[in-house]
Amino acid sequence: MTQTVSAALARKLSVGQEEQGDKPRSVLRALRLAFARAAGDRLQLPLVVIGAKQSCCTPDALPDRVAEDWLLLRFADDQGLSAAVCMDQGAVSAIVQVQTIGEVMADDPLPRLFTHTDAAMAAPLAEEALSRAVALVDAPADQTCLSGYEFAARLGDLRTMSLALAEDAYRVFELTLELGGGVRQGRISVFLPERLEVEGEVVAEAETGPNLEQASGVLRAELNTVICRMSLPLAALSHLAVGDVVPLAGARLERAEVLTIDRTRAAIGRLGQCGGMRAVRLNEYASLTALTQTEAEDFMEARSSVMASEPPPAPTGISQVPAAFDTAIADDLETGLNFADSDQMVAEISQLAGLSPADTDLGRDG
Repeated sequence: MTQTVSAALARKLSVGQEEQGDKPRSVLRALRLAFARAAGDRLQLPLVVIGAKQSCCTPDALPDRVAEDWLLLRFADDQGLSAAVCMDQGAVSAIVQVQTIGEVMADDPLPRLFTHTDAAMAAPLAEEALSRAVALVDAPADQTCLSGYEFAARLGDLRTMSLALAEDAYRVFELTLELGGGVRQGRISVFLPERLEVEGEVVAEAETGPNLEQASGVLRAELNTVICRMSLPLAALSHLAVGDVVPLAGARLERAEVLTIDRTRAAIGRLGQCGGMRAVRLNEYASLTALTQTEAEDFMEARSSVMASEPPPAPTGISQVPAAFDTAIADDLETGLNFADSDQMVAEISQLAGLSPADTDLGRDG
């Protein structure tokens, strides 16, 4: 008799597999398998889906599919789409009991309000089931519908859930479960947004071609800031060890050089910090009135003890800002400057350079 029953079951299973054939696995069937495998592997909880139903509805009709006393979990992906997994008292109590006392009790659970602790214990099962279901479906649209969701928060009531699920249409998957080897029954409902725009995005990308990011990949732009240039004998350099201090004689933090990756000077700036991070203010010779009051207060200039104790070193042979030399401008300057009066000449040059008299006096005294 046993062999006859086993043979009959084998024939039924083989007929089911033949009828399935090469048909792609649906999302509903993938969720049935995913929840059963996730519960067994993660929680050692026997779970069998004994009933399943799929439908599609608008967000305003979603609260009618669950009860007020269910556990409502919101999931989100990196594109800002929201999904939901809702569990009744029977399913949540079985998940909690198997993680606390190691078994599912046969008694019916007492009605109670769910807490964040219940959500923290039930959400990993739903999250792993959604992740496993992605690998169990074949159609690209179904894989997109299931992929990318992570647990975000517990929803307090049905009104909060209806506000959180704001897409145009949702796929609804209602599962009836048998938990603990038949000891308990429960229900789980999964609400996934219908991504109707996926095919349109693929067509648009094929027509317009790859964007700039896909065409160029990742580009590296490296800038280095140099605050001091110094020379050391080879003997002193070879004896340097961890912990040694090298004095930066003549370092000028207000005239830091910004170099490109090929060591070409790109700009002159002032070293400081902004928002708790190191920063360099460029265009040091621009008028400070061009900066807003907020920007001027946010940027904190770095102060050097060398600047306070020692006079600034003589200017090096490095040119400041490269520019083409115009002979016509030189003729105008030569005719407009009075070389007999040195003070007047300095004042006129400072005015042409955009420097105030206070700046020139400070540079002369320092």
